[in-house]
Amino acid sequence: MHNKCIAFVLFGIVAITSCFANAAGITPLGNHLKGALYSEVSNQTVKPQFPALYIYDVKTEQFLSKQDAESYLSTLNDQPLWTEVMQQWVKDSSHFSTTNKAFKQAVPTLDFTQEYIVFFDNLPEPMLEQFAAMDPNLVARDSLVKSVLAQLDNANSYTTY
Repeated sequence: MHNKCIAFVLFGIVAITSCFANAAGITPLGNHLKGALYSEVSNQTVKPQFPALYIYDVKTEQFLSKQDAESYLSTLNDQPLWTEVMQQWVKDSSHFSTTNKAFKQAVPTLDFTQEYIVFFDNLPEPMLEQFAAMDPNLVARDSLVKSVLAQLDNANSYTTY
């Protein structure tokens, strides 16, 4: 009986911790939902470039311009590596268009309870390691983005992987 109580309490702690970690963290969408996201917001035929950062304003139902996204992101971190991230990974999304309703239908995982939805179209871990020789800061930039996005309190953050 004593072991069952301990197991029950541990299960409860893990469940509660998981809920808090997921609410304040980053949700990976996977390749399938990434495809659904791009299909919904863009009619472009060219494959999107990645790594990429896109920011969607839930209130105005519009993606931020590259300049507005960089302005918002510049307030989140002051490391020189963060400046590299903004210059290289924030992409122009002026051609993206959707509504909250259509976006939610296309990607049901998205949570519209915060001011912004941030999507980080990133590389899977094995690819990061493969490209590390060509770009020594790639893994560090990827880690920095995930770290910063996981701490946002006015945005729900998503990655591909």
